[in-house]
Amino acid sequence: MIYRVLTRKTPYKPKSRSGRPRVTDIRSDRQIQRMALSQKMSVREITGASRLQISNNTVHRRIIQSGYMIHAKMARRLPLSKLHISKRLQWARNHMSYGDKWMAILFSDERKWNLDGPDGNIKYWHDLRKDPASFFSRQNGGGFVMVWAAFSFNGQVGLAFLDGRQNSPKYIETLENHLMPFA
Repeated sequence: MIYRVLTRKTPYKPKSRSGRPRVTDIRSDRQIQRMALSQKMSVREITGASRLQISNNTVHRRIIQSGYMIHAKMARRLPLSKLHISKRLQWARNHMSYGDKWMAILFSDERKWNLDGPDGNIKYWHDLRKDPASFFSRQNGGGFVMVWAAFSFNGQVGLAFLDGRQNSPKYIETLENHLMPFA
């Protein structure tokens, strides 16, 4: 085989690539990846902003082919520190042996859903070489629904739809109307 290659009269040429030629070159690929990372643009926005006639699928493929970017959900809060993790773990270990005391404990919480935008379902192009991004939920906006609920060993309280902002008197009223009949 080596003898045949060396004594060949015409130079060896690899087969040409079959299929449709690429629309983008290396420079435009890097520009697409840079737009996805730095400007926090979606695939559709990058397609519209690029000067090339490319499809959304092409832009998506070029971002994925970089090898270090994924489309991930943004974390709602900043990650817990090592101190927070150790304190939570210690609390759990201290309360593992509660036994029948858990029957007397009731957990309650309220949740706000925004009517004008996402409630935390925000996705972005995450560079795997960097720390993940996070966001904080907004406190006011176009409208929202506030719901309160509770549960214990004995069952659960039905959902309570709350009106307006929950200050101390309103929260006491919520507990009197919904929690006390359950307890």
